[in-house]
Amino acid sequence: MGESSSSPKAGWRIPKACQECRKRKIRCNGLNPCQTCEKRNTSCIYRDVTRHRRKKHEYQESRRVSEPPGVSPGSVQHSTQQSSVMRNIPNSVSATHMASPSCQMQLYYGPTSHFALMQHVYRDLISNPIAQSEPSGGVDEAGAGLDLFSFRRIFFGSPDTHEGSKASTLGDVPVMFLPYELATLFLSRFLTTLYHMMPHRPKSWWELGLEELYNPAPSVHPDTLTQALLLLALGTGSLGTEYFAWGDVLLDRVKASLTYFDDVSSLLPNPCSNIVLSNPHANFQNEQGRPNQAFLCLGTASRKALSAGLHKDVPYDNAQTPENIEERRVTFWSMYVYETWFCFHAGRPSSLSLKDFAIECPKDSFLRLLVQLCKAISRSTNEIYGEHHESLLHMWRVARSISDDLRELQPPMQHAFGFGLDAEVHGGSTGVKQIIFTTLYYHTLLLTFRPFLIFRGHWKRDMKASFHHPGGVTSNRPTEIPSWLNEACKHALTAARQTIHHLCDASRTNDYVKQLRYHGYFIASSSFSLIFDFLHDPSAASSHLPWVYASLQNLSSMRDGDPITSTISAIQTVLRNISPTYEWIPYPRPANKFSSETGEETAGSLAIGISGSQHETLNEHAFSPNALFGSTSNLPPSQWTLPQLEGPETGRSGESSEDLLDLTQSDMGWNFDFSTMDLEAFFSVYQSADASFP
Repeated sequence: MGESSSSPKAGWRIPKACQECRKRKIRCNGLNPCQTCEKRNTSCIYRDVTRHRRKKHEYQESRRVSEPPGVSPGSVQHSTQQSSVMRNIPNSVSATHMASPSCQMQLYYGPTSHFALMQHVYRDLISNPIAQSEPSGGVDEAGAGLDLFSFRRIFFGSPDTHEGSKASTLGDVPVMFLPYELATLFLSRFLTTLYHMMPHRPKSWWELGLEELYNPAPSVHPDTLTQALLLLALGTGSLGTEYFAWGDVLLDRVKASLTYFDDVSSLLPNPCSNIVLSNPHANFQNEQGRPNQAFLCLGTASRKALSAGLHKDVPYDNAQTPENIEERRVTFWSMYVYETWFCFHAGRPSSLSLKDFAIECPKDSFLRLLVQLCKAISRSTNEIYGEHHESLLHMWRVARSISDDLRELQPPMQHAFGFGLDAEVHGGSTGVKQIIFTTLYYHTLLLTFRPFLIFRGHWKRDMKASFHHPGGVTSNRPTEIPSWLNEACKHALTAARQTIHHLCDASRTNDYVKQLRYHGYFIASSSFSLIFDFLHDPSAASSHLPWVYASLQNLSSMRDGDPITSTISAIQTVLRNISPTYEWIPYPRPANKFSSETGEETAGSLAIGISGSQHETLNEHAFSPNALFGSTSNLPPSQWTLPQLEGPETGRSGESSEDLLDLTQSDMGWNFDFSTMDLEAFFSVYQSADASFP
């Protein structure tokens, strides 16, 4: 075929396709070189001999002849799977912990968890990893990374020994010896903060219940479940104060009083009464840095809710008043919201699926907004992390569609709050709801696009390796990163910066926000995403490090103890291992961290701690140290404007879908196939035994 050959008319079939187009399974125009090879600057080679396609019966006969006697097709398939490269690719993060000689724990977290991202960073920090034994069942031990980052206690949910010793001193104190003033303070903090995640009863119900608990009338006294719910609320509220040691004491009392109800799904006349305890319990464990315990609480609650039929609406009758029905809806949808986003963050399957529900959404506008957000989270879980992707470009289109769904949540947010996504931070209860939605929104966006960031990091790492070992498996891969992949990574990094900005800004003015311990998870995940990026692109350190320092300053303004202390230690360890000059040097902390209920602190305590040497490292690329804690107007617009997604479907791109450079496993020289694996395996945190795997 000569170069002067004209391109065939549209719709005609090409009798031959070049090897490059055949390998990539894309249309070839039949020229020499063809359009694809000319654009990619690759060799355009056509087969000299046409392949003979055997008939179906010929293929079956050949297969029967090739099989050894006595071997069943099933065993052949099993043997093929065992000998494939997939056998050496673990699924996700797993670690083993010996709590005692008779108690050995093993836990798993999936690719959306920040444990998985931390292991990516650990693997890239260790230049000469020690060869480990072949993983059993496709899951390897990741304890080395946890030990390096001092994050084992958070991974397994072990209690903080320092806090536990404080709690033990209160263990023998009767609950009613808790001063009424402290109980009022704890309940007030709970109703202002985490109550909004499950408002199944009005605030007046909680306040009245506390009065009855401390001043019981002869004929009126809270029942066991009501008392347990009140004590859980008090324990959760205590965690944001200097009296946090009361939290575990109150939780132990709740556990002791509910032993009888462990195997009870629901109680009449109100089937919600036994289930509503699980959400505050999960909230408590989450705030204490025990994600595995929170996951177990939510799983138990989900099973009990399904067995009680809460996922189905009931008709109005004498036994089911409108108030009871609304309580059922609030209880169930609150549990769905919590279960969905928490499982997404932990990288574990959810027990609840929308297709099984036949119940209307509650009237609460904030809860309805969270339900819509969780639908986008479910899409990301199923379509980004749960699908088999043959190409990265297809996955980019799916991620862009999910981003469009998230953008459509801004009008409902305006209706629920009266302001938009990037409005100025508010104080009190409204500010807490604002930051709950904002952090979940941007973190969903981050996790949706984070696989592209990891993919690009692997690519850059292999490109560096190819310079030292020319002619290897990476020599034929594309050398220029396509613009759409850079755009996807830009979305992930912008979402990480937005998360840090909103949390830092809200923590400065709202003590209720600052003392929510779970915010350390969002900050850690965002910081490690930025660290992972400049780990593979050192030139990005000058723009990313100020955000990491802002995160550390925000974490250091919270009270000591896990999960905050372990998060600070992990980030500092990574920075030191990358470069000793990157370590964050904090300013002296204020003497009184809990100065008042409003949480006002001095301006000096809010400045980001960046030493003189760090300023020299960041030089002119870094913005003002105080910028993150002020208005976004102090920052360049490019730092905050989330770029509009452009692509063939939007009509804003001048290129057709065939003009966009796709990436498949053969392009990258990686020894695995997209079509035979899902993202959980592809973005595994473990090094493959095959050196060609990234």
